[in-house]
Amino acid sequence: MDDKRFFSRVGFSYFMMVVLTVAVQFLLSLLLSLIAPQAAGLPVTSWLLAMVPLYLVAIPVCAKMMQALPNMQLYRNEMRPGQWIRTLCICIFVMYVGNIIGNAVSALIAQGTGLDLSFELGELLSQGSPWFTLLFSVVLAPVMEELIFRKVLIDRTIVYGDKAAVVLSGLLFGVFHGNFHQFFYAFGLGCIFAYVYIRTGKLKYTISLHMAVNMLGGFLSSLLLQQLNYSAWDTSDPYAYIDMMFNHAGAVLGLVILEISMIIMGIAGLIFFAVSVKKLEWRSGEYERPFHEMAGAMFGNPGMILFLLSGVCLFVLDML
Repeated sequence: MDDKRFFSRVGFSYFMMVVLTVAVQFLLSLLLSLIAPQAAGLPVTSWLLAMVPLYLVAIPVCAKMMQALPNMQLYRNEMRPGQWIRTLCICIFVMYVGNIIGNAVSALIAQGTGLDLSFELGELLSQGSPWFTLLFSVVLAPVMEELIFRKVLIDRTIVYGDKAAVVLSGLLFGVFHGNFHQFFYAFGLGCIFAYVYIRTGKLKYTISLHMAVNMLGGFLSSLLLQQLNYSAWDTSDPYAYIDMMFNHAGAVLGLVILEISMIIMGIAGLIFFAVSVKKLEWRSGEYERPFHEMAGAMFGNPGMILFLLSGVCLFVLDML
């Protein structure tokens, strides 16, 4: 199989993952509206509609399609606790930088188009039980996403060299998030997780890092925001705002401690990144090519073009 056919198979597999996720979500939503319309607005329904099609249908089909490509067993190495902590700090730093870039790009697009591209992640996560956030975002998402975007993908693309495998893993991971707000930090985190997997050959390290990032950025903030009853705040009334702050002092303090802790970790991550970036080890692959040839083979094929177009559709739908 030549390089373009190889990457076309990769692109088409992940394109089908996007299509199946959207299609099954639509069919389940339609079915639910017919048999149990009263359940359509429940937070647990939103979680199930988002996760069941992806985890039970789309990802298994994508993984099955990728089995047609030869895979390679990576060398296995241990990651020391200190290395794991430093990597987590780097993840927090990259998450902050990616979030800033994503918000800036979204603001520019909103200014140019007049669209409302606000992304209230905190309000979204604070809806419903935070234990659903724990189950889906902290447990299931890291396991399933690391399987499909790291192991399934990198075990097959590593023959083109570490750099190609890392970039492709990060790019597909970022595009699959489907919006500008999350794309940049998801791309950065995806590259970090990919590099860790390549160097260790073990998913337990990338899954645990992914879980920690989602725990800090999702579950803990979700739990505290729900205690604050965030969605009910009327910030146009300063007195009600102050009263709400005092009535939920514990949750406010928890959010402040969480944010300060993450800022400290982010600053430490910047230092660790600056120190370690020149020490990164990039191994060549059996089929590695010069950059322009590699880019042409990777993206100049029908399967990858379909995947990228599906990503564009997700981005556009998110903006509408």
